[in-house]
Amino acid sequence: MYVVYIAPFGFAPKNTTGRRVMPMARAAAAVGHRVRVIVPPYDDPATYGREWEDSDVEVTCLPRPRFDGTVVVGAAWTQWRLARAAADLVDAWRPDLVHVFKPKAVSGLAQTLISRWRDRPAIVLDLDDWEGRDGWSQNEDYARALVEVFEIQERLGMRRCDAFTAASRLLAERAGEVASDRPRLHIPNGFDPAAYENWSPNRVGGAFRRSLGIGSDAQLILIYTRFFDYGLEEWAYVIREIASKSPAARFLVLGAGKFGQERDLAADMRIAGLADRMSFLGWLPFADIPSALAAVDLALMPLADTVANRAKCSPRYIDLMFAGVPVVTTPVGEALTFIADGETGYVAADSSPLEVAAAVRRALTAKGASDLRARARTRAVDELSWKRLTEPLTGLYEGAVTRAALRRA
Repeated sequence: MYVVYIAPFGFAPKNTTGRRVMPMARAAAAVGHRVRVIVPPYDDPATYGREWEDSDVEVTCLPRPRFDGTVVVGAAWTQWRLARAAADLVDAWRPDLVHVFKPKAVSGLAQTLISRWRDRPAIVLDLDDWEGRDGWSQNEDYARALVEVFEIQERLGMRRCDAFTAASRLLAERAGEVASDRPRLHIPNGFDPAAYENWSPNRVGGAFRRSLGIGSDAQLILIYTRFFDYGLEEWAYVIREIASKSPAARFLVLGAGKFGQERDLAADMRIAGLADRMSFLGWLPFADIPSALAAVDLALMPLADTVANRAKCSPRYIDLMFAGVPVVTTPVGEALTFIADGETGYVAADSSPLEVAAAVRRALTAKGASDLRARARTRAVDELSWKRLTEPLTGLYEGAVTRAALRRA
């Protein structure tokens, strides 16, 4: 089968293209499909116009759109022209199926254009966030009109496809509510060997600790976050509670918030007298993350119980499990796909900071840490490999192609 994937944006700074689109494309190519990926790199302009091959996957980054004087210059114009260019490539290539990732912005516009063709290819829509009014838009500073545009795009996109893939069970259920007659497949984010080929999970973290002035006797706790997952007040409570009960605890913050939330957390910790127990790294290049993970004893990835968090599926769980870092999380959404309490990590009773802090204390005193790390790594590498997760994908594609053919008949 000839399949074209349409990514939602570039490879950086966001993760979806590199850590969801490409692994799924490689898995499809590995079982014999011809696969091409179209990337609209408006947020990664250095890759405009580039083409390459990746594990039998042909990757085409769209060229930078040129202003022709017919429309208003701006982000909306750029996205429209990129969507038009993506649709034109699909029209020229004539694939059997188009797999669209995210029903909003460039990819959503491209899906709309393609769906209007009389003899269009089959369309599969991938959902990896609840994009509209009640979901991810709550985390952003979008204008209300733009939120409504995304809400409309999302709902129309779910009606203009032949099948779904979904990163979470909640999104698969939502797709069924909007289009109950379309097949859907839950495919969480998985382990991609290509992403981790330069990682060494056994890398010694002592040098990294020393570079931060942290001794070997400290209990170094990682906060791996974008600050959308859990509220600042909740983070401050958890840190204060752990610090008060565990004098050896130090905290390493890997990540940053879109709105500078890490600076607000640092200010809170200065007021609490804990500034000397905090280290803030911001975002590290992906190749440098193993050194940080090798240095820590435990990672915190709690999720507040919101629609956006129940719908998402963070690949950071895979990072930590592969690196052998025990994870403390909460019983929200796809966290439970990765972490089973006492088996592959620790799950708090609920999302309250009191219960998260209690789960951290339990994790710090638990026995059998090496066995837990081994089980977590096996879960990530074997049970959650992209190869295994995508085994049903060919059947979904075949069903979508059949449905599209019947519609055209």
